[in-house]
Amino acid sequence: MYFIINSGSSSLKFKVFGPKLEEKASGIVERIGLADSFLKYAVGGAEKRRDFSQGVDDHKEALRHVFAALADVGINAAEVSAFGHRVVHGGEDFTEPTVITAAVLKKLQGYNRLAPLHNPANLMGIDACRQILPKAPNVAVFDTAFYKTLPDFAFVYALPWEYYKKHKIRKYGFHGISHRFVAEEAARRLGKPFGKLRIVSCHLGSGSSVTAVKFGKAVDTTMGFTPLEGLTMSTRCGDIDPAIPLYLMRTFKMSEAEVDDVLNKKSGLLGVSGYKDLREVMAAAGIPTPGFVFKKKVSAEGKYRARLAIEIFCYDAARYVGQFAAIMGGADAVVFTAGIGERSEYIRKKVMVMVSLPGRPKVMVVPTNEELMIARETKKILAR
Repeated sequence: MYFIINSGSSSLKFKVFGPKLEEKASGIVERIGLADSFLKYAVGGAEKRRDFSQGVDDHKEALRHVFAALADVGINAAEVSAFGHRVVHGGEDFTEPTVITAAVLKKLQGYNRLAPLHNPANLMGIDACRQILPKAPNVAVFDTAFYKTLPDFAFVYALPWEYYKKHKIRKYGFHGISHRFVAEEAARRLGKPFGKLRIVSCHLGSGSSVTAVKFGKAVDTTMGFTPLEGLTMSTRCGDIDPAIPLYLMRTFKMSEAEVDDVLNKKSGLLGVSGYKDLREVMAAAGIPTPGFVFKKKVSAEGKYRARLAIEIFCYDAARYVGQFAAIMGGADAVVFTAGIGERSEYIRKKVMVMVSLPGRPKVMVVPTNEELMIARETKKILAR
C-alpha cells in the first residue's frame, strides 16, 4: 500500500493506493496547529468527517488521527509499504524521485529559503511519517524535477554570471508533477506516443503556470526562481517590471517584508478586483457563475475592475500559450487543468479566443492527479 502525502503548513492532504495503484482512500486534515481542526476523508465513495475542537498540534498528531480513522474502515498502518511525498523545491540537486535519508533531509533543508511557504511544510510531513512508521521508506517526488530538461538558454537569467554559478539563481519551474501527469494523460487519450507530441499544459488555479512539453520533455515554463514569476494568479502578481519593488521601497519606504507581502499576497486577481476567488471576480463582473451565490453589491468601478482582472488573467495565459506553441513549432494539444482550468469553461474559451494557433490543436480538459503521479514514481523507484 502506497501512502501519498502533500503537506502544507497547516494541512496534511493524503491519498492511499493499493499495490496496483488503485485508489483506496483520500482526505485532508485542516487547521493543524489551530483550534477546531478537522479531518475530511473518503473511502469507497463514502465521505466522512472527524472534528477536533481542541485542535491538532502538529503533523505527527494529524497523521495519527488519519491512521485511526482509516483503521476503522479496514485500512491499517501496518499495510503501508512506502510513503510518497510531494516536495516543491529540489533545486539542481534533486532531479529524480529520491529515497529520503538523513543526508537527503539535510540537503533539502537548504532549499527552505527558496520555497519558504512550501518546503518546510513538506519536510514536516516527512518527519511525521518517519516518526510514526520508522521502517517504511519515504520517497520525495519534486515539483522542480520535470524541468531538468529545460535548455540553459531557457533557465539562465541575464544577470551577472556568478549569481547562477555560485548561488544557483535561475529558473526552476513549479507544478511539474501536475504538468507531467496531465501531459502524459493527454497523450494517452489522444492515442499517440507522448514522445511525439507538442503539448501546452495550462495549470490554472490559485497558483497558475503554463509549461511547454515538446516530444515528452519540458522545454519552458512560466514560473521561475520562485512561484511568483509568470501568470497573474489569485494573490500573486506574476510578471512585472523588476524595478517596481525597488520603486516601492524607495518611494513609499516599504520594507523588504512589506514588498514581499504585496507581491505574493495582495496582488493578482485580489489586487486588481478586490477578490481572490475567481468565482467572486466573475460574479462581480456580472458573468454568470452557476451554483455560486454572490450577494455583495458592486459599484460600476468594482464591475470594471473585476472585468479587467479577468481580462488580465486570460491574456497572460493566452500570450504564454501562443509563445510556447511558437517555440515548439506548433502545438498538437492545449491542456487545461487545476481548479480554474478544469471547472471554468468561460476562462478556457476566453484564453483560446485571445490566441490564434495554426493547425487547430486539440483543446482538452484533463483533471490533475499529482498523488497518482507520486505513487507511480514511488512504486517505480522502490522496484529498482
